[in-house]
Amino acid sequence: MDRAPRRADARRNRERVMRAALEAFAADGRLVPLDEIARRAGVGAGTVYRNFATKEALFETVVTERIRAMVERAETLRTAGDPGTVFYDYLAHVVEAAMVNHALCEALIEEGAGTLNRECMDSAFMEALDVLLRRAVEAGSVRDDVDVHDVRTLVTGCMLMERLRRAAVPSGRITALAFDALRPRAVTKPSDETKVSRNVCEMCGDPLTAARTGRPARYCGPACRQKAHRRRARA
Repeated sequence: MDRAPRRADARRNRERVMRAALEAFAADGRLVPLDEIARRAGVGAGTVYRNFATKEALFETVVTERIRAMVERAETLRTAGDPGTVFYDYLAHVVEAAMVNHALCEALIEEGAGTLNRECMDSAFMEALDVLLRRAVEAGSVRDDVDVHDVRTLVTGCMLMERLRRAAVPSGRITALAFDALRPRAVTKPSDETKVSRNVCEMCGDPLTAARTGRPARYCGPACRQKAHRRRARA
């Protein structure tokens, strides 16, 4: 008759340990002692060990849950709104979440590491991120020579820099500057007027003789070159 209450107590204790671990690992990463997690949870160290054999096992469970939440968020955005806006907003969300969560930051840096469950969730994260990336590339919002691993590397760099410099620069500034590297560069072609102007003297407008070697001529002769020099001197 008393088994159900004990199971209920065990579930509540596990939930308390998980909540405490989320807070402790977010603040200090793996360095936080397991006794400190037990203290925050209001339970004995033995209760923690009954649920998680080692501190690393508890860490793995915590970060796997954090990555799972990011995967679920990405999956809800697969068909949402403007692909470019969705992609960059999602990356910004990942950076913001990790820059204040030491454990999540460590987990995202360690691509493909950890337990089997964490590795599977990490792969799911990469797949979901790749879907958002490909949509943004097809929409012309992201350059077409980057892949999902490039994006993850850039994101982890942003997380670290935001953590290090958040007291010195406005939050998100480093991220915004870095994300500009993902945007396509507009290719501008010279206008006909510009093309013509390169074939005439900059001073008098007379046609130029094409130079056989060296830099293209700018002036039709020594007189115009001297005029240009005097004009620059006066300026």
